Amino acid sequence: MEMNEQIDLIIAKKLVGEASADEQRLLDEWLAADTRNQAAYDGIAAMWHQSDDLFNSASFDTGAAWQKIAPQITAKVPKGRTIAMPQWTKYASGIAAILLIGFVLMKPGADSGMVTLLADAGNSEVILPDQSKVTLRKGSKLTYPKTFDGAQRNVSLEGEAFFEVQRNEAKPFVIDAQSVSVTVLGTSFDVKSGTTGATVTVASGKVRMAAKQANTTPLILTKGEHGDYTGAELKESLLEGDNYLFWKTGVLRYDNKQLAFITAELSHYYNTQITIDNNMPANVQAQLITINFNNQSIDAVLNELCMVANCRIQQNGGKYVIMPH
Repeated sequence: MEMNEQIDLIIAKKLVGEASADEQRLLDEWLAADTRNQAAYDGIAAMWHQSDDLFNSASFDTGAAWQKIAPQITAKVPKGRTIAMPQWTKYASGIAAILLIGFVLMKPGADSGMVTLLADAGNSEVILPDQSKVTLRKGSKLTYPKTFDGAQRNVSLEGEAFFEVQRNEAKPFVIDAQSVSVTVLGTSFDVKSGTTGATVTVASGKVRMAAKQANTTPLILTKGEHGDYTGAELKESLLEGDNYLFWKTGVLRYDNKQLAFITAELSHYYNTQITIDNNMPANVQAQLITINFNNQSIDAVLNELCMVANCRIQQNGGKYVIMPH
């Protein structure tokens, strides 16, 4: 069973009847993903309903109870990893029910006003205070305020994430992506950040991408366009298809592409060395291939590719060579 802080909070909000439609959808997806998830939720819900009288009685002070258990919770959670809990006292009894069966939530620092989400166990989805949705790639970190009170909606990203931003022309959404700054009003796009370079790929709407250090002209990117910052300059290009979201969807689609193009992309997306043997016939390399992959291992992908392209795979450790038959 897989559990994370975002699901913990949604369950607590569900128990008190305050989960949003998007949060309910995320909870439904988590429940459907594994029968053990449903069993865990049923146990929490049963414990919650059995304890209604206790938590709602005049003699039970949920605020005081939270103050008693909060130091124990924060001591168990790695420093810096928090989760937003707007008006958290309303969920204290729901959270207590979760804690009773071994799940841990953490109240954010009262004076920081900031929330940090680390996707350490896998991709993670979070709903921001403005109802924008962010899918955070495994190993990435997102920091955002508990409320967007200023003239801008500012967040910071380390790693890669896909943003679906709620439109608000009066309050731009600004991402500090380490080496670049990304500004939007309302759109969906992918950002991969780094200290020396970054990429932005737009799925819908319009995005402004600006380098933070280099003296370069910002890019204005629209649907299907890709911005790349290499540390020295910003470059814009057109992007075909949505394979750039492979990390999120697990899906790759190729329509009339040459073998070399496909293997180069597979090498990139699977972070694996894949080369074509120098003796591969020119007609095999030049053939146009149409093929799709859906959440398959690299071995299954390459075997399927070679069945279509009339070649074979030679593996040496973690490296693959596509050989002629």
